[in-house]
Amino acid sequence: MIYTIPEQNEIIKERFKTHKTLFNRDVLDGVLSIFDEVASHGDDGIRSLTKKYDDAVLDELMLSNEYIQNSISSLSPSFRIAIEQAINNVQDANLAMLPKSWEKEIRPGTVIGESISPLESVGIWIPARKGPLISTAIMLVVAAKVAGVRQIVVGMPPLPDGTGDPGTVAAARLAGADQFVVGNGVAIIAGFAQGTASIPEVDGIFGPGPGGIAAAMSVAMTYGKKSVLGIGPTECVIFADETADPLKVAYDLINEGEHGPDSSSILVTTSGSLARKVEELLWRCIDEVEGVRRLYLENVFGPQGKGAIVVASSVDKACAFINWFAPEHVMVVCEHDIEDHVLTQIQHAGEILIGEYTPFSAANYGIGITAVLPTNHFARAFSGITSKDMVKYSTIGRLSREALQEIYPMIKEMGTYEQLPGHVKAADIRLFE
Repeated sequence: MIYTIPEQNEIIKERFKTHKTLFNRDVLDGVLSIFDEVASHGDDGIRSLTKKYDDAVLDELMLSNEYIQNSISSLSPSFRIAIEQAINNVQDANLAMLPKSWEKEIRPGTVIGESISPLESVGIWIPARKGPLISTAIMLVVAAKVAGVRQIVVGMPPLPDGTGDPGTVAAARLAGADQFVVGNGVAIIAGFAQGTASIPEVDGIFGPGPGGIAAAMSVAMTYGKKSVLGIGPTECVIFADETADPLKVAYDLINEGEHGPDSSSILVTTSGSLARKVEELLWRCIDEVEGVRRLYLENVFGPQGKGAIVVASSVDKACAFINWFAPEHVMVVCEHDIEDHVLTQIQHAGEILIGEYTPFSAANYGIGITAVLPTNHFARAFSGITSKDMVKYSTIGRLSREALQEIYPMIKEMGTYEQLPGHVKAADIRLFE
C-alpha cells in the first residue's frame, strides 16, 4: 500500500478514481422518486419507504417526550458529564465563529453593511448505520442553537423497535433539539423539504451520510432549503516527516479508517523509512481490533480500499497531493520549520490539525470545532458546518442626497443602455423634481 509520487501519480489516481463521485445519476433518480412519494403520501409514504429500505415498521414518526426524557435519564453520570462538556466546548467555538451585523461608511454619505438573522427552523439528519454519532448531533444542534434558530428538528434512522438511538437523542436534546423524527434518511430529508403531518417543513437541512443522503441534500436545495453539500464518508490525510512517531501515525490512520469500509485514510510523507515503519505497525495494530471495525479497516487498507501510504519526493509535492485530494481532515506532524511551510501551502482541506498532540479524535469530540466537513474533493469549494451556516445575510445600503448625486451619472447611463427608464426616473425625482 506504499506509493511514490510523482512516479506513481497515475496509479494513485486509479486507486481513487471513484472518489470524486459522491453519487451518480441512478442514485439521484432514486432520490427524486422518494421525494415524489413523500409529496404524494406524506407520513404514509415515509413509513412505506422505511419498511422497504430500512426493514423497520413505524407506528409514529415523532419520538415522544417520554422517550426523550427516559433517554436522558438512562445516561450514566460520567457519560452525561462528557456530553455536557462537549456541548460547552462546541458552544464556545461556534460563538467565536458566529458572524455579527455591521455597517460601515465606505465613501462620504454611502453606508453599506450586513444584517445577520438566523434561519427560523432547521432539520438535522444524524446517520447511525455504522454506529451512533452523538458527536455529530452535538455539533450540528449546538451550531443551530448558538445561531438563534427557533425550531431544531433531528431526524435519525429507526432502531428495530421504531425508536431512535437513546444516547444520540439524549445528547441532541441536551444540546437544544426541540423535536425528533425517525425514518428512512432520504424520506426524512424529503419530509423536511416539503412538510408532512408529522414532519415540519424547515428552512435549512444539514447532516452527513453516503451518496443517497448527499443527493437528497442537493435535491432539497431545489426546494429553497439551505444546505451544505458533499458531507460524505469520512476521510483523512496525515502529513508527517521523519520526526513523527510511527505508532501514533498508525493509530491516527485507524482513527479515521474505522468509521466504515468506505473511509479514506492516507499518510503522505517525505520519509520512506517512516512509511515502511507505519505500514508494518498499522497491520499489527489492526490485528488487535475486533468485530466489525476490524472488517472495516481490512477493507480500507486492502487492495480495493481507500487507504494508502504515499511517499513524496518533496514537501511541495506532498502539499500538491493534499490539495488535489482536498481531504475532510488534515493532520500536520513534522518539524517546526517544515510545519510553517506546509501550512502556507495547504489550500484545500475541511480542517487542519497541527502537532502531535492534536489527534483526529480530539477534534471529533473535544476541541469544539466542527467535524461535519466536506468530503470527496468538495473541500475545494465547501466548508464544514458551523453556526455561520445557520444564519442568512441581508445586505444594507444607505445614501445621503449628496451620495446619490455622485452616482447619478452611472444610474442614468446604465439605466438608459439597459432600456429601463423607470430606473433613471426613480433617481431623477429625488434629485431634480
